[in-house]
Amino acid sequence: MPKLVLIDAETGTRVRHRIRSIKQAVKQQEWYEAKIGRRIRIEKVFDP
Repeated sequence: MPKLVLIDAETGTRVRHRIRSIKQAVKQQEWYEAKIGRRIRIEKVFDP
């Protein structure tokens, strides 16, 4: 089952681990972008 994670676009590091829904991911993305002032992207990761 794929999970969503937030990635800092400048550094490439994970900002937050495993988000279950795209709605929650977008909400968290907007919050982090406002808080740290950098672009955050949403990526899908697959568990082995």
